[in-house]
Amino acid sequence: MKNILRNFQLSLFFKNSFYNQIFSEGIDGKIQYNPESLWKGNKFEGSRIIDGFLNFQKESVFINSNVWDKNHGSIAWNCYLHSFMWIKDVRAVGTDEARIFLRKKVLSWIEQSDYLSLHIWDVEVMSKRIFYLLTNLSFFFETANESFQKKFAENINKQSILLLKKIKKVKNLKNKIFLSKSLLLASLCFKNLEKNFDYSIKLIQKTIDITIKDGMHYLRSPSEHFYFLCSILDIKNFFGNLNKELPNGLNETIKEMTLILDFFRIGDGHLAIFNKYDFIGSNKIYNLQKKIGYKNRLPSVAECCGFNRVSKNKLIFIMDCGSPSMEKTQAGSLSFELSYLSEKIVVNCGSPFVNNREWDDAMRSTAAHSTLNINEINSSDIFFDKDTTSRIAKVFSEKFNENENVWINSYHEGYKDIFSIIHKRLIHIDLKNFVIRGEDSFEQIKTKKKYKNLQYFLRFHIHPSIKLNVTTSKKKVVLKLRNNQGWEFICSEPKIEIHDGIYLGENKIVQPNYHILIKDHIFPKTKINWLFRLIR
Repeated sequence: MKNILRNFQLSLFFKNSFYNQIFSEGIDGKIQYNPESLWKGNKFEGSRIIDGFLNFQKESVFINSNVWDKNHGSIAWNCYLHSFMWIKDVRAVGTDEARIFLRKKVLSWIEQSDYLSLHIWDVEVMSKRIFYLLTNLSFFFETANESFQKKFAENINKQSILLLKKIKKVKNLKNKIFLSKSLLLASLCFKNLEKNFDYSIKLIQKTIDITIKDGMHYLRSPSEHFYFLCSILDIKNFFGNLNKELPNGLNETIKEMTLILDFFRIGDGHLAIFNKYDFIGSNKIYNLQKKIGYKNRLPSVAECCGFNRVSKNKLIFIMDCGSPSMEKTQAGSLSFELSYLSEKIVVNCGSPFVNNREWDDAMRSTAAHSTLNINEINSSDIFFDKDTTSRIAKVFSEKFNENENVWINSYHEGYKDIFSIIHKRLIHIDLKNFVIRGEDSFEQIKTKKKYKNLQYFLRFHIHPSIKLNVTTSKKKVVLKLRNNQGWEFICSEPKIEIHDGIYLGENKIVQPNYHILIKDHIFPKTKINWLFRLIR
């Protein structure tokens, strides 16, 4: 009954002319600020949209004249459709045809949108819709006729009023920067919403405070960190265009987050794959850094938010030595990525770009990371649709460096409660001779329980571009890079196997790759020594 009443009120608010005549004093049909988007779209995707196909997470659906009313897309696809995030791709086409196409779609959305659909009016979908429509006004709005401008402006104004009401009911603002960003934008664009300006600033500051921990996104994800930084830069851009004073600490937050973004850039210019991952082109990262304008120079040995980075002489090594987050937990404790020159060598497998539980579980597992697991059980519990409140690996590490040698001594307790075992990993990096040595070992915790038949599975996932050849001794693998440079992997255990795998670290494509696997039973003094080194 409550939902029926809510939907009836929504329908009256947006579509009933008599209702609007009575309450028209509260609606503003004039946009006083024309914000510009900082981010360019994809021209190829824009052309496909104009041709009638909208793609999201590998789901492509035909968008006909009735797409707002009925289509065969999933809920995730429909959320993307109604968010209008794709508007930047249509704008990238830049033609009059694209401009007219967009006006027709916006107008048909205003006339056909379903007020019974909860996901269309979800607060995050609505905030993105307001943001992307308002930041692309110069493309489709300014040259439109007066009738379109009035109808559009009044509709966005109503959505912004509704957004404010919905935001006040949101209990957790963590990572919800679009909500406060869109509310701020609406307060700048409409005179009747100017009174919300101070409130939106408070929301922005609160969202930053609970999302960014020690300068990094709380999910410990380089790609999520990138997206959040883009939003903060949007906010700075709005203030700069209107010559308004920036909120306290915003510049410092941008500077600190930019430094951490640099920390995660690996040899090919992309971001290293840790935790929730989305591919971001190196050109996008470069454009973001160019817009920010800060020039950072990282030290050759650095530590940040539980990650260790070693970089010198074109070699980059980044290792996860921190405890996983409770939300969207990834069981990749003590995993690492390695690059030389502009090529990735050792990688983690990435995250799925489709909304699929099996893929999600597989790519968040310990087996999808360059580290070790016991009995093919994850080092931390992972759940598809809820936070991890049970078993999360506590990780400890220390680092030493002298001359051109770096040692990282780390361990985690992810298997302590289920097997009474601690996994230890010791890394030695010789920057002068391009050698990465590792030792994986185990410490048995004293307990009355005796665990037998425990096996370790040690994996090193190799980038798809690299060719592998294992020697007959099963103790050595030769790796050939695209630039014909050679590396070798050597292990103390004559049990090296090469297995097929998949890599999701590129732009929305599934690539076959190989991983090096060493497995055996765990004994009291088991130690696995291994190394990667450049062949000269």
